[in-house]
Amino acid sequence: MAQYQITNRPAPIDFECNNDIILRTIQNAKNLLMCRMGEVPYDRYRGFDPAFYELPLPELQEKLLPELDRIMLWEPDVEIVDGECAMDENGDIIITATIEVTIDE
Repeated sequence: MAQYQITNRPAPIDFECNNDIILRTIQNAKNLLMCRMGEVPYDRYRGFDPAFYELPLPELQEKLLPELDRIMLWEPDVEIVDGECAMDENGDIIITATIEVTIDE
């Protein structure tokens, strides 16, 4: 199965991927990664826990994979393969997740 990388960097939603189930699944996974816990009414546990952004980078890296696994529970066709975090030039934490889409292509 193919692996893809997603990040928490903002990007426009691609409304043209409606017919491609793989692209739509990747976009769903990215949307889950960009969502912060507490933003979704009636589903306050969906999204990335913003408390993790306050941790030092080594500690965040250590706790990142379990958090990514928890987030992707809402997208059953995605499995987390790897995850890493880094700080960009603006001081923002960039999370990069390698995912595997379990839908047959």
